[in-house]
Amino acid sequence: MKRYTMIVVGSLVLLGCAGPLTPRDTQQAIRQEIAQAAQAQPAPHAVTDAQAQAALLPPLKLELPKNAAEPAEPRFDLVVNGAPAQDVFMAIVSGTRYSMLVHPEVAGTISANLKNVTVPEAMSAIRELYGYDYTMEGHRIVVRPLTPQTRIFKVNYLAGTRTGSSDMRVISGSVSSAGTGGTSGVTGAGSTQQSLETSRIDTKLNSDFWGELKAALETIVGESGKVILSPQSGIVVVRTTPRTMRDVEHFLKATASAVERQVMLEAKILEVQLNDGYQTGINWSVLHNGQHKYSSGANAGNFDLLTGAASGSLADVLGSGLPAASGTSSGIFGLAFQTKSFAALINFLETQGSVHVLSSPRIAALNNQQAVLKVGTDDFFVTDVSTTSNTGGAGTTTTPSVTLQPFFSGIALDVTPQIDEKGRITLHIRPSVSVVTEKIKNIDAGQAGKLTLPLASSAVSETDSVVQVEDGRIVAIGGMMKQSFDGSANRVPGLGQVPLLGYFFGNTNQSSKKSELVILIKPTVIDSQADWQADAEATQARLDKIERQPATP
Repeated sequence: MKRYTMIVVGSLVLLGCAGPLTPRDTQQAIRQEIAQAAQAQPAPHAVTDAQAQAALLPPLKLELPKNAAEPAEPRFDLVVNGAPAQDVFMAIVSGTRYSMLVHPEVAGTISANLKNVTVPEAMSAIRELYGYDYTMEGHRIVVRPLTPQTRIFKVNYLAGTRTGSSDMRVISGSVSSAGTGGTSGVTGAGSTQQSLETSRIDTKLNSDFWGELKAALETIVGESGKVILSPQSGIVVVRTTPRTMRDVEHFLKATASAVERQVMLEAKILEVQLNDGYQTGINWSVLHNGQHKYSSGANAGNFDLLTGAASGSLADVLGSGLPAASGTSSGIFGLAFQTKSFAALINFLETQGSVHVLSSPRIAALNNQQAVLKVGTDDFFVTDVSTTSNTGGAGTTTTPSVTLQPFFSGIALDVTPQIDEKGRITLHIRPSVSVVTEKIKNIDAGQAGKLTLPLASSAVSETDSVVQVEDGRIVAIGGMMKQSFDGSANRVPGLGQVPLLGYFFGNTNQSSKKSELVILIKPTVIDSQADWQADAEATQARLDKIERQPATP
């Protein structure tokens, strides 16, 4: 018993000496996981000079030519007129290396005049015209009748529906009409408000894959066919004729090829403090002397982005953009550059101002599926105030009631990709950068007294656009400018505080700064495991670069 007690005490002592896990341990674990993902195969062994010479100059071997493993397909002419289908199928394989099995229920007649065809070509032509279904396994052909068949297909997709929406609006003001009303013991005021919208884009996305799939299959098979779907197991059961079954198979293959494609989205949200020579905004025309391939678009004001293909010099396109609204900065525009390097564009921006990286989000999304990335905080602010008066024996009691609503402050990115068969990507992009500050307001609530309420003041830079870009190329969205003012006053101690005279013993500095928000987005289509491996290798390289940088004191 003493021995067991000492073992337990010793274990507790050792456990107490062990320190907590450090962030270094977590970083090391992350690096090991990324290294395993990036490792495709073991490193090759060192190659000696003799091995290299043997590989470059292999020994000459003389061998007698061998007969081909498979003889050439024999060709023949098939000319029949109203012949029984079973006899035609048997005659096609007569004298060939193919075996034929015809179902007893195969009926009907065939008329054909085929010249210089092989057995597979003849069978395919008859199936295309008469609808007879067959399977070919090696040299064995099985022909089935035209009666309905039942097949089971596997479809890998999530069970359920997704509903997304993206709403961007510009409200210039509101009109309100107030009225009074009351009930027994309760009095209050009511009002109706009507917002005046100058611009609005409302995008809705409803993804009901299994419902749409069932409707499409039922349309293909018609009233005579049957379709059973099991979203939980991912199984589709179809009963229809052989010809229609081939259409169902082609449709399911095309659907799976489209919905299973996905894209990796990398974004850089930058704020550029413009130099003195670029107070009107970033001059994109100097990039590669205006000879970079691109597609572009522009819009008036800071709201809707109209996109389209363009050709010619970059300066011509930017100069022909829609004019800006009165009192706003130059119109927002989008450019799709034929480059894959973020560093090249960031270096270009640094020639026109100081670049600050606000966020570098990365997210993967399936084809036609909305992806939302949100980084920031939600703070609650007062959005409505009402009072309730209760009359009783002790008099009238007025109780104020406030309504709180969360306001988001940070960076949000809403992207929906669509990938075509050639690898081009159409993106619906809605980036937003919002900064919410608190403003204290004093409100006279009548009998309830004066209320001090924290209200929200929100500064938002956002855009909603649809652009098309090649795989791995970068889309740049710019034109969202803002101006800030800084002021400082310096006074001589003592004399600077004297009324009237203090003005002559100090100075006041006023400065203004202009900055432009630039958003760079690079979509990359993920086609295979090699693409995921390349992405893991790039992530590992970035971690290595961060660790090599000297730590700041």
